[in-house]
Amino acid sequence: MEMSWFHSFPSTTFVLVVIVIVLLYLYSTWTFSTFKNMGVRGPTPWPLIGSMLEYRKGIVVKDLEWTKKYGKVCGIYEGRRPMLLVTDPEMCKQICVKHFSSFKNRNTLPLKSKPMSSRLFQLADDRWKVTRNTLTPSFSGSKMRLMSPLISRCADELIKNMEAHCKEGKTVQCKDLFGSYVVDSIASVGFGMDVSSQSQPEHPFVKHANLTAILSLFNPVFAIVFFFPFLLPLLKYFEIQLLPMKTIDYFSQVVGETIKLRNSDKGASQRVDFLQLMINAHEIYDEYVKSKEDDEDHDEGVNRVEFIKDSTHSSVNLSKGLSEDEMLAQSIVFFIAGYETTNATMSFVCYNLATNPETQEKLQKEIDEVMCNYDDVGYEAVSKMKYLDMVVSETLRMFPPPSRFNRECNQDININGINIPKGMTVSVSPYVIHHDPDNYPDPEKFIPERFSKEQKEKRHPYAWIPFGAGPRNCIGMRFALMELKMGLVRVLQKFTFEPCAETEIPPVLGKGIFLTPPNGIKLSVKLRE
Repeated sequence: MEMSWFHSFPSTTFVLVVIVIVLLYLYSTWTFSTFKNMGVRGPTPWPLIGSMLEYRKGIVVKDLEWTKKYGKVCGIYEGRRPMLLVTDPEMCKQICVKHFSSFKNRNTLPLKSKPMSSRLFQLADDRWKVTRNTLTPSFSGSKMRLMSPLISRCADELIKNMEAHCKEGKTVQCKDLFGSYVVDSIASVGFGMDVSSQSQPEHPFVKHANLTAILSLFNPVFAIVFFFPFLLPLLKYFEIQLLPMKTIDYFSQVVGETIKLRNSDKGASQRVDFLQLMINAHEIYDEYVKSKEDDEDHDEGVNRVEFIKDSTHSSVNLSKGLSEDEMLAQSIVFFIAGYETTNATMSFVCYNLATNPETQEKLQKEIDEVMCNYDDVGYEAVSKMKYLDMVVSETLRMFPPPSRFNRECNQDININGINIPKGMTVSVSPYVIHHDPDNYPDPEKFIPERFSKEQKEKRHPYAWIPFGAGPRNCIGMRFALMELKMGLVRVLQKFTFEPCAETEIPPVLGKGIFLTPPNGIKLSVKLRE
């Protein structure tokens, strides 16, 4: 009897292996009929990995190919998860604006580890709305005017570095030069810190700056979410973070120490920056917690608290304010979202100017004329530079920072004849929309005049979406534009960019979530005559 069982053991093992393989195959392909049932075309997915193997060529490269082959609405699979890829401006408007109530949340990594689970990007429904309303006033026009002197001081160091490069005849690596300027600006405006990374490259704040590798699609956390979602409970149980704990710990220390300083120094509390806004909101949160302990009807009083008045006629009403975790999460996101994207955009602008000298000359002429009426480069001055805005807008068209942005459908709905089921992710590709000849003839050419008032009026309003679209667009858009415009104006007042032997034409684009030049942008820089 024992010998009989022994001889049958290999065949039993083989049967079990076959069963496991079949079950795994069924599990990994169970959702692959979704788009066929919806009548939406798309690439044939592979078991378990879906369409993601194609991303090795780059997200925007594949989005362009898929759109040309299958149309402006097509179905792809991130692992087992079906995702509707949209590259049509009108459908983008329908999803992000007209039917916002059905797509008000983002599909984000379902990680519950504190503090990053409290970041604005991940918050949903009412908590997102409250937090967004709390943070929005810090990016108003009046706040930008008050913050611009802080950015101008950071630009002083940028100019010194540029002068040093000119004297030594060095090729400029825009990624390093502008990266340091952006770090200093965000540290000053966001955290009230004087980092001086341009002269102190070893400052710990700088070391936590470049986090693009962490946000790669091939990060192990992303792999588990896309390919093995049944393992998500383990990520939550062990409180796995997307960011390194040393980075989170560093920012926790910075924010904590700054809060203590502000609370002990009444003069510091008058400072106008992103962190002070959140400190004020945190005080409202403390009121809420205290009233909750003292009064069962606590909500009634706190709901009427008025917060941050830009004028006597405007206010933002809060229900709870911000907790410490939310303050920390927003601080980290403010830095991550602003660093790589602004740095890359400034680099791409300089590339476009270097390879289009007539445009650079025209822009410098405008800068000279406008600055005749101002003593300093600030919010008001750059807002008067219309051609500068056209140059920046065209650069953002060609190289939009996000490869995609997404929304999650929260109820069955029909958009333009397509029945989108509850729970489906809809992803919009700004890059493909911006490079669609139907929206922009000769899309690979740099033509700032596309963004004259007359030309913009002829186009669909959602044919330009580098900062997303609708109520969940980039909250820091106004700050980012002011920051990069002020830096560019200060530089172009004194210097001219030219291509050099090391300049990549066209620039190589990254393959990840943010559209950045992995090799940077190398240019020659000369003092203006």
